[in-house]
Amino acid sequence: IPKLDEGDFAFQAFLKPGTSLTEVEEASTTIQKIVLENFPDEIESIQARIGVATLPMDPMPLDIADIFVILKPQDEWTKVSSKKELIDGVKEKLEILSGINFEFTQPIEMRFNELLTGIREDIAIKLYGDDLDILANKAEEIAGLVSGIRGVGGVKAEAVKGLPQITVQYDRNKLGQFDLDISDLNTIVETAFSGGVAGKIYEGERMFDLVVRLDKEHRKSIKDLQNLFVNLPDGTQIPLKEVADISYRSGPMQISRDNTNRRTYVGINVQDRDIKSLVTEIQETLDKKLELPTGYYIRYGGAFENLERASKRLLVVVPLVLALIFMLVFFAVKSFKQTLMIYVAIPFAAVGGIFSLYLRDMPLSISAGVGFIVLFGVAVLNGLVLLSAFNELKAKGNLSIKDIIVKGSVRRIRPILLTASTDILGFLPPAISTSAGAEVQRPLATVVIGGMLTATLLTLIVLPVLYRWIESGKKLKVSKIKPITVSIIFIFVMIGFSQNIKAQDTTFTLVQSLKLARKNYPLLKAAQLNIDKQKALKLTAYDFGTTSFYTGKEEFGNSENGVFNQIGIEQNDIDLFGISAKTKLAENKIKSAEISKTLTEKILIKNVEIAWYNVYYTKKLKELFAQTDSLYADFLRAAKLKYKTNESSKIEYLSANTKYNRLKVDIKIAQSNYLIALEILNTYLLYPSDFDINTEKIQTEFKLNIITDLNKSSILDFYENEKKLAKSEWKTERTNFFPKMDISYKRQIINDVPGFNGWQAGFSVPLLFFSQSGKTKASELNYKIAEENFKQKSLEIKSEYNRLVNRYLITEDLIKHYKNEAIPVAEEQIKASKLAYKLGNIDYIQFIRNTETAIETKKEFLEFQNRFFELSAKIRFLIED
Repeated sequence: IPKLDEGDFAFQAFLKPGTSLTEVEEASTTIQKIVLENFPDEIESIQARIGVATLPMDPMPLDIADIFVILKPQDEWTKVSSKKELIDGVKEKLEILSGINFEFTQPIEMRFNELLTGIREDIAIKLYGDDLDILANKAEEIAGLVSGIRGVGGVKAEAVKGLPQITVQYDRNKLGQFDLDISDLNTIVETAFSGGVAGKIYEGERMFDLVVRLDKEHRKSIKDLQNLFVNLPDGTQIPLKEVADISYRSGPMQISRDNTNRRTYVGINVQDRDIKSLVTEIQETLDKKLELPTGYYIRYGGAFENLERASKRLLVVVPLVLALIFMLVFFAVKSFKQTLMIYVAIPFAAVGGIFSLYLRDMPLSISAGVGFIVLFGVAVLNGLVLLSAFNELKAKGNLSIKDIIVKGSVRRIRPILLTASTDILGFLPPAISTSAGAEVQRPLATVVIGGMLTATLLTLIVLPVLYRWIESGKKLKVSKIKPITVSIIFIFVMIGFSQNIKAQDTTFTLVQSLKLARKNYPLLKAAQLNIDKQKALKLTAYDFGTTSFYTGKEEFGNSENGVFNQIGIEQNDIDLFGISAKTKLAENKIKSAEISKTLTEKILIKNVEIAWYNVYYTKKLKELFAQTDSLYADFLRAAKLKYKTNESSKIEYLSANTKYNRLKVDIKIAQSNYLIALEILNTYLLYPSDFDINTEKIQTEFKLNIITDLNKSSILDFYENEKKLAKSEWKTERTNFFPKMDISYKRQIINDVPGFNGWQAGFSVPLLFFSQSGKTKASELNYKIAEENFKQKSLEIKSEYNRLVNRYLITEDLIKHYKNEAIPVAEEQIKASKLAYKLGNIDYIQFIRNTETAIETKKEFLEFQNRFFELSAKIRFLIED
């Protein structure tokens, strides 16, 4: 949303951390006097607010003062003509105050920014990390990098250190000499300055603590603490400074957190520029020039967060509005072709709106986006008015298409122009307004006015041409086709929108990659289908054989009628004795399918983690070569300059050029390896378009639960279940030795006399066991094979686990060594070599040797880190259920 001019303005005065309340009061009083004395005709009043109110709704330290400047009506001003000149003048007058920084904003804007995002400035570059010193140093570096960018009205890095603290550092050797205990000394210091409970006081039924401490006169200076006497075991006393170093040291001023993560921020107020393009330029600048340690990352907040949220909402609202407009127009004309003809007004109107914003040098703000929504509805309405007139004349049936277009246009030209002119004239005052709130009104009105001009042109000129072409049924030559022009314009409009609205993020964290792989991976879907299949097959355990229906007739003695079987039913091979074994086998198969799915998922997780971290490794390696490219480019320029000034030979320059060309080849190889790693990762993600990984929240350190004896693992569960499955199959085969039951029933007519019933039941017993004995013996052997496989796999997995753990612990120690010692030395080696070569202290051979050694150290660190990631994934695959 465009920044509103509130009339008045405010600014914050930042004094050094730890400044006393008295000094802040004196400084704010001086500031007020300077401002009022220099601009008495422009400023009505000025007030400063320090500290926290009774209700701490707006907490801030004592070294910051909020100063509110209430202005007189602008026609009474004498020294300046605009608010911007007044603010510049105030800045200039306050430059005489050393040690105080100022940040200018507006009262309501400052409060709203703080209420909505916790940051008072328009843009906040939030830096997250663990070490407060690194956060403070990097914040100052960020402030220096962005301060020169156009549109940055003020920059302030949050103060996180610099608060003077009295620090007591005990000398343990002297404490041992005097036989003193640190806890006793801490109690003495705490009692002297904060108070210590020495007893209880009773007043009636009430009880109070008796607190002892030094009086006020002896608690003012650091010397009071240095000269504080402590008792020795022999009864004598010595001052505390004899056994401790007591001095002022800089400590943390405040520790800010977001979602439990430590953070600091650099606040930026925007001036004469839109937030979107400014943040984009800041991001590009920091990506090129700022180097952050591993585990430190940046997020952008403040009013920029509101822009992102509103843009995402517009991504939903605008397509919804367009769809509703299309639906309502279709209901009005009941023709898909005519609906499309009217709908062409939308891109024409959008072109006019974008062009009008360009002419007035306005960005595509949220107000302008709302203006486009208004514009689309009005633009379509005029087309509907004209097309309705054409349809009415066509319904009469006695006019040609040419007459319909001419008469319909003449009939509706007045209401169309009247509607357009009414909208244009109605939105003209907001478009040129300069009163309060005009910053929001101007973009909206500008879009509507510009869009109505081009939409009216479409309605009166292009729409009749389209109507004649479509209604006549004639084929139009490509060279004369008008809708193609409209389509091209529409494409450019959509491109313009896509450049101003944030595109969908296609970078995946490791967690997002795992989620996507679980969703898309075919083998995981097949494993779930196998579970469903085994559950369906469980019903086959209940085998009741086959059912037969029959009828027939047979002779009975010499009777002509004989025996007639009306109907007969037989149920053969009922396997009652095998139901229990087959049910157990089916359950084991379901269990096996479930474990197989779990194992497939674990293998997928392991492979995705390894592939993802390999992309991370190749990406970091590519970035390392890119940094090296900048370093070698500087080296090549220096070598060329030395060669031209005859400070070095041509062979030195040629050698530098060869090294630089070799680096170019390494960069191309690194880029190729990075793309290959992405392709390998995508074999598991199956993402349909280009993507990248998000390395801002990568976890580079793991704390695995290393166990001494690996007795449980998903892989072992799989082989153990295979053993159970083989045993169930063996038991099922043994049930085939058991008899199967046969049951039959028949209803007969004998010599024409009905009503005779017959039934029989029996068992089917296999008498020849040769075939079944072989099958049963094979099942038994299969079970023993599964047992041996389980034992072997147990040994192999335990051995593999121990091997991986040993490599993991060694690699972990190596990474700590590189982080704490090798990498800092390599960084310092590069800087020192670069400076020494420029000063001529070393030759090119030494420079190249030192630089390549440092770069090789960084490459080795990345390789060990990648190996560490891979080992971590493999160990988790073995130990995690």
